[in-house]
Amino acid sequence: MSAKWLVELRERARELVTKIPYQQIRDSPSVKYYTDWNAFERCADPNPAMITRAGPVFDLIEPGVAVVNGYLSLGKVPSGVRVLDLEDLGDEYGSLVFKSIDINESKALARHVANMLGGAYVEIAESIDEPLRINVNTNTNSQVLIPTHYTIVVNDEVRASLGLYIVNNGGCPSTTTEVYLGRGSSLNLLVISIGGSTPGFTMLRVITNENSSVVARSLLIGGSMNHHREDYLLQGVGSRLNHLGLEVGVGSSRIDYQVNAMHLGEGSSSYSRVLGVARDKSFIIHRALGRIFEKARWSDTNVEGKVFVLNEGAYAASVPVIMVDTGDVNGARHSAADASLDEDQVNYLRLRGFDRDEVMDLLIHEVVSQFLDSLPKEFLVDSEALRLLLINKLIMKH
Repeated sequence: MSAKWLVELRERARELVTKIPYQQIRDSPSVKYYTDWNAFERCADPNPAMITRAGPVFDLIEPGVAVVNGYLSLGKVPSGVRVLDLEDLGDEYGSLVFKSIDINESKALARHVANMLGGAYVEIAESIDEPLRINVNTNTNSQVLIPTHYTIVVNDEVRASLGLYIVNNGGCPSTTTEVYLGRGSSLNLLVISIGGSTPGFTMLRVITNENSSVVARSLLIGGSMNHHREDYLLQGVGSRLNHLGLEVGVGSSRIDYQVNAMHLGEGSSSYSRVLGVARDKSFIIHRALGRIFEKARWSDTNVEGKVFVLNEGAYAASVPVIMVDTGDVNGARHSAADASLDEDQVNYLRLRGFDRDEVMDLLIHEVVSQFLDSLPKEFLVDSEALRLLLINKLIMKH
C-alpha cells in the first residue's frame, strides 16, 4: 500500500491533468514547434495489463540501481549509500520528493505524477570512489507511459559520482530526477538518454548548496521525440557548474534539449556548452538559459552551443539566452554557432577514397570522442562502454 504522501500527490496530479496544457500560454510559442506534444498524447496511461516485469536489455554497465518498467531492483550499491523504494518512504522523507518540481507547470508533469509507477530515494552519506549508476529502462511492446522518479541527496562535504542511464526499448519513458547537494559537496554527474521509436520525457533538476560544485556530462542519442530538460539551480553562495552536453540525431529522430543555469546564490558560476550533430532526416534543437537573479550578485554565467548539419534534410539549431537582473556581475556571455560539411573538404577526402557517408562518420566520431574524453576519470568504464555503443549505433550501421 502506498504511503499517504504519495497517494495525495497522485490525487492532486490527477486533478491537474485535465486543467492545464502541456505548454502554458506564457511560454514561448516556439516551444510547441520544438516538441511535438501530440506524440505524448498517443502514449496511453499505464494499467497492470500493459506493464510487466522484464529484465534490463542494456547491459553495457553494471547498475547499482535498476528500474525496469517501474520495478526497482538493487545491484552493487556502494558503501555509504542508502536506496529506498518510493513506495516505502514515510512522510518524513516523502516531503523531499518533488519538493523542487512544480507539478502545476505542465500537463507532462501532471500526467507523470498521476501515473507514477515507481522510483527511488537515494542518500549518499559518505564519499564514494566508484560511481553509483542508476539504469532506467523501459521494455514493453505497448505504447504506454512509464513514469518514474528519483530524489537523490548528497550530504555535506561528500564527494560522489552518479550515472543516470535512461534507455528506451519500448513504452514511453517519463523520468524526473532531483538532486540536492549539501554544503561543500562535489558531484560528477553523467546523464545518458538513448531514445527509441516512442517518445521520451526527461526532467533533471540539480539544487546546489554553499560552496558545492557539479561537473555534468550529458549525452542524448536519437529518439522519435526526445524532450530532455536539465535545470541547475545555483542556490548556494560560491556554488559552481561545469556542463558539457552532446545530442546526436540520426534517421528521423527529433530531440529538444534544454539546459537552464539559474543563479540564486552570490558568487556562483556556471559554464554550459552543448554540441549537436544532425544527419539523415533528424531534427535537433539546443535551448539554453543562463540567468542571474538580483540577489546572485558577483556571479558568472556562460552558455554556448554549436551544432553540425551533415546533410540536406537534417535540421539543427542552437538558441542560448542570458538574463541578468543585477548590475553587479562578474560575467554573462552566450554564443551559438552552426556548421555544415565543407564541400571542398568532402571532395578532398572523396578523392582519397572516402565516400560521403564515411566523411560524416568521421565527423561524428570526432565530436563523440571529444565528448567522451571530457568525462571525469571516475567514468572511465562508462566511457569505454559508450564508445563501443556509439560506434555500433551511429557509425557501423552505415
